[in-house]
Amino acid sequence: MSGKSVKVLLFGAAADLAGEREIEVNVGDDSSLDELWEAAIREYPRLSPMHGTLAFGINGEYAERNAKVSPGDEVAFLPPVSGG
Repeated sequence: MSGKSVKVLLFGAAADLAGEREIEVNVGDDSSLDELWEAAIREYPRLSPMHGTLAFGINGEYAERNAKVSPGDEVAFLPPVSGG
């Protein structure tokens, strides 16, 4: 199995928990966002509690967890937004 490195941008509480605003995550070819998430929490386990609350984006567009990531994609882990 060959793999790829995907750049992941972290925002808000996700960045605070990981201690980073940008990480590189290695995943297999034809991986989904869910598989990318699983790889990310293996390296940054403190992110795990955010599993059900995060939204995801690929290249500036919101994406579902089953969306595929490709080499060169920029993925974002987006915590819920609150406001008033």
